[in-house]
Amino acid sequence: MNFLESIINQLARVTRLKAGQLLGVTIVVFLVCVPLFSQLNTCRILGGVTDQAGGVIVGATVTVTDTQRGTSRTLTTDQSGEYAAPNLNAGTYSVRVEAKGFQTVEHSGILLEVGKDARIDVTLQPGEQLQTIVVTSEAPMVETTNATLGGTLSNETINDLPLNGRNFLNLLALRPGVANYPGGGSRTQSTNGIRAEDEVYMVDGMNNTEPYTGYNMVNTVNLAGDLGTIISIDVIQEFNTQENPKAEFGWKPGAVVNVGIKSGTNSIHGTAFAFGRDTSFDARDYFNLSSQPQTPVALEQFGGTVGGPIKKNKLFYFLAYEDQRYSVGSAFNIPAPITASTGGIRPQT
Repeated sequence: MNFLESIINQLARVTRLKAGQLLGVTIVVFLVCVPLFSQLNTCRILGGVTDQAGGVIVGATVTVTDTQRGTSRTLTTDQSGEYAAPNLNAGTYSVRVEAKGFQTVEHSGILLEVGKDARIDVTLQPGEQLQTIVVTSEAPMVETTNATLGGTLSNETINDLPLNGRNFLNLLALRPGVANYPGGGSRTQSTNGIRAEDEVYMVDGMNNTEPYTGYNMVNTVNLAGDLGTIISIDVIQEFNTQENPKAEFGWKPGAVVNVGIKSGTNSIHGTAFAFGRDTSFDARDYFNLSSQPQTPVALEQFGGTVGGPIKKNKLFYFLAYEDQRYSVGSAFNIPAPITASTGGIRPQT
């Protein structure tokens, strides 16, 4: 009996050890995958550093700082005087360039949009490093890093525009080349005349396209009724439409709709909203006879977001909630045949 108990205990110990190892490996895999699954949603700052005569400066120190989150990345220019900072979150950045024998130059207010690149070329003037030249950057009128056509809608624009149903896909028609088929409904949004199922939808770098129908999986228009899964527009940082996307996407010939989700920053921030419509404010439906109770129409949309730091300049949180409750009655009359009685007993035959 003791021998059997010993074997059972040994097996249990090995099982716990294997389970613990498996859990540890799983956690490591997920941690490693975090920076890998969102490459197509991130941004990049790149450029070159030269002197006053146009000669490249090798070994210059370039510091790229996220002004909202306080995180920074330090780079060094290569043999061509070039630098590149990939995998940046959308937001506002500053670029500081330092080199021995030259004045320090800092570009501030660099706006990075979802999935976009910004080229910041810097020319250094001879002088002491204690002298700093600050340049306030402005958004360029023309895309200089690639030939992609499209445009971006910011969170301010999304929230300010009237948007019945709070579905960001309804705003895509504001972009040139995007149109909805007559009648609307499911899978009716086309770009540059191609089929609706030939577009690609991405949310925070992940492919959001349903493989069977070719349409997006969230915020899609169902064949009947409302959305099954939604992305609250208060959660969206911004989204852009690339109508001739770069080769890195390469899945379908249509446009790429790239949605970026908000994140926490060093300051606590959030939103709250509530929209409603009630029967008491509606006129009676034409087919809803006065002899019948008024059919209900109650639409409620409410929720909020909150974000902030867990550890300043290191770790952040962002939470969101949205609830949509609809109660819509249909008013129609169904005539039913009436069986009239003759008042007598039907003779038997």
